[in-house]
Amino acid sequence: MTVFKKIKSKLLKGAQNNLSLAIYSIIIAILLWFVISMTFYPSVPKTIENVAVSYDISGTPASESDLAIIDCDVDTVKVRLKGSRTQVGKLNSDSLSAYIDVSNITTPGKKTVPIKVKSTSSINYEIDSIVPSAATVTFDKFVTKELPIKPQIPKNVQLAENKIIESDGAVCEPDVISITGPSAQLDKITNVYAISEKLSASSEQLSASFTTQSDAIKLYDKDGSEIYNDKITFDQTNFLIKVPVLTKKTVPLSYQLNAPKGFDTEWLKNRISLSADTIILASGNAQTELPDTFDIGSIKLNDIGLDYSPTFDISSSFDEKNLKNLSSFNNVTIKFDSTDLESKNFYINNFNVLNKPSGNFDYNVITDAIKVTVIGPKETLSELTSNDFTADVDLLVNDTTLSSDNKFTADVTVSCSAHHRVWAVGKYTVQILKTSKEATSESTN
Repeated sequence: MTVFKKIKSKLLKGAQNNLSLAIYSIIIAILLWFVISMTFYPSVPKTIENVAVSYDISGTPASESDLAIIDCDVDTVKVRLKGSRTQVGKLNSDSLSAYIDVSNITTPGKKTVPIKVKSTSSINYEIDSIVPSAATVTFDKFVTKELPIKPQIPKNVQLAENKIIESDGAVCEPDVISITGPSAQLDKITNVYAISEKLSASSEQLSASFTTQSDAIKLYDKDGSEIYNDKITFDQTNFLIKVPVLTKKTVPLSYQLNAPKGFDTEWLKNRISLSADTIILASGNAQTELPDTFDIGSIKLNDIGLDYSPTFDISSSFDEKNLKNLSSFNNVTIKFDSTDLESKNFYINNFNVLNKPSGNFDYNVITDAIKVTVIGPKETLSELTSNDFTADVDLLVNDTTLSSDNKFTADVTVSCSAHHRVWAVGKYTVQILKTSKEATSESTN
């Protein structure tokens, strides 16, 4: 038993010595690795992600040229660096500062500029790489422009029956806005509108002109696309919007037909058509009553030829009548249906002088005859003769100013007593001789 105990004791003591030896070996190996690393590999690499890029260009040639950064496509970079093994381990994204190098930028536009990195600590290191190494940056000058501003009326605004908003008459007070932003963006602005979100959300039916406050500004380019830019600012966003609400009415178009007494005007009107049958009128004046019809003007019977198709400009009538035209036209064209009608010439010498001035003078037609073009149904014209026509000379509507030989020219109105659906087309005149009644009496005697 004693022999076994001695053997067991020696084995346990040997195991303890081997364990100690193993521990010491590991410690010595670590120390040797550290010494070798520091001796042969004093600098080690390190990659730091998400280093923020600074856009501060103050004090640079770009800033001195009044340029500002409008847009940059890089926010953060990844930096790979090398440094002392005992030092670079302390570095992180807060220890570095990335910035764009704008030392060569003096003009506006889109530029590619290098990205550089500097340390915010006292630790020394070398930059191995920066990813990305460059940024695309848009530079521009900030300017201020004064532009006209108009209200933008919501499409879903509720209106009472027969009411309409006069968009062209809506105004802002003040009517200009001061806008500051990148010059390239401001150059794109074609229209500036003041918006009332409150009005857009209202379900109230509007029946009269109203005033409201704006609460937003919208910018549009020449193509009607809205311009969004968080670098554009306004001197104010609160404008007074005044919007006129009009009463509207759709009425038929009409005209006056000037014809001699006895002429069948209804028959002729059935041959006349207009390029538009109705027109939409509106008025914002409570004292103005909208008419039941709108008269485009007068048609003279003697102007109507077989190819008669005049155009009437009605634009001046609206201001005169305190009305607004909501239709898309300002001209009305007349078309005359001359089917089954023809023209024929007659020589007329049957003159009547009407409304002679009172006094001691007589007025006589000295023109032998006038050639007159007459229009009417073919079968009717074939039955007529010159004796069926009369030519009236109304001195009440003629200028009786005399020439040196006591003669003057007077207009003639030709009519047909035999038929009420024929008329003379064109303008005709005769010569009138003014003579003293005493002289006429003496020559007779």
